Amino acid sequence: MRSEDELVDALQSAAARAPEDGDLLAGVARRKHRRSRRRAQTLAVAAVVVIGVGAAGIRGVLPGAGGGDGGVAAPPTGGTATATMLPPSPAATAALVPPAGKQAVPAAELWPEAVFTMPAKNADGWRYRPITGLSATEVLLSAESSFERAGKFEVYDSATGKSRVIATVPRTPGLAKYIPQTATTDGQNLAWYAYGEKDGAPVREIWTVPLSGGEPKLLGTFTGEHARMDTIGIGGEHVYWSEQSGGLWRVPVEGGTPEQVPGGDGLHLLAWPYAVDVARFSREPDLNQTRLVDLARGATTVIAAPDGMKGLRCGPSWCGGRDDEGYFARSLDGTGTIRLAGLHSLSPMIPFPILDRFLNGGTTIYDSATGKLAEIGQGSKMYGVGTSSEPSTISYWDGEPGTFKVLNLAAVPPAQ
Repeated sequence: MRSEDELVDALQSAAARAPEDGDLLAGVARRKHRRSRRRAQTLAVAAVVVIGVGAAGIRGVLPGAGGGDGGVAAPPTGGTATATMLPPSPAATAALVPPAGKQAVPAAELWPEAVFTMPAKNADGWRYRPITGLSATEVLLSAESSFERAGKFEVYDSATGKSRVIATVPRTPGLAKYIPQTATTDGQNLAWYAYGEKDGAPVREIWTVPLSGGEPKLLGTFTGEHARMDTIGIGGEHVYWSEQSGGLWRVPVEGGTPEQVPGGDGLHLLAWPYAVDVARFSREPDLNQTRLVDLARGATTVIAAPDGMKGLRCGPSWCGGRDDEGYFARSLDGTGTIRLAGLHSLSPMIPFPILDRFLNGGTTIYDSATGKLAEIGQGSKMYGVGTSSEPSTISYWDGEPGTFKVLNLAAVPPAQ
């Protein structure tokens, strides 16, 4: 019988790779298998707070609108600031409540430059799984020779309609149940970790390769407690990762000895350079986040949640959580709140704002910069989100046979 740690590890591995509900269509056996995976994902993350809006409507105030009672100044390097989640100003709330029953607009109409069609398979006939956007036109992909067996990393360019291979994914001899898992990039290098087992014990490997292409480099092999990774990122000359029990580690991109990051005890990498003090798949779903750490600047924001808030999760500008009235998204300084009225779809794969701007509600995307609501996957039977370690810019759904429709939030114009 598995221990609790092993069970959570297995559920997290399933959640990290499971698509959204719709990617369940390739035959009865696959549907049954993926439904089982989806149930495992739900068990692992059901209590994780997700920022998002349902198509039924929203109410609240827009981020950065001002007029609130809370406030936080950016701390200096090495400093600490306190963000207190206070109720928003009634006057600001009354003035900026969006119309009741606000309707979502199809993403292709709202952001035509950000939605495109691409092949669902590569030149070898391997199915693509989007990871994240590299630019307004380039999408990072894994190509799977069979279900979850990533064989290549590729880049598809929507401007040219062509793809290129970054690298063939290595597989270490002697490791069973081998699955490359979440990946990350800094625009120059690609890093990922892979899961395997040896003699029934879990093993994690960290690999890296230049985005321009080349031979992948194995940066480290980890067993025991160090095999329980939850997030990975690239910062400067290092690949960083956190472990499920908390704690930050790093290894040079060029290879070297892994080392623990000073002051990283109890932290989990969110997206470089930010770390938080709650695990993505926490065993205490009502626990509120209390710290947001900027690793590059050595600055910490202490987050104080008022009574009644549960499951508070914050990024650099936005927080999400729930209270007696339901789910909400709120600016870090407490000056803006969006009540997620009509929320009926959670996206546990994206628990934080994307690009510190977009809120993923499953089949809708809310743009906090403009107050607009986009609908995705209209009429589709398949829907997925990119599998990057940090919040992915990619949502995708099935198009004409053999194609995906893709929304790349990296291509949405800046707020006017």
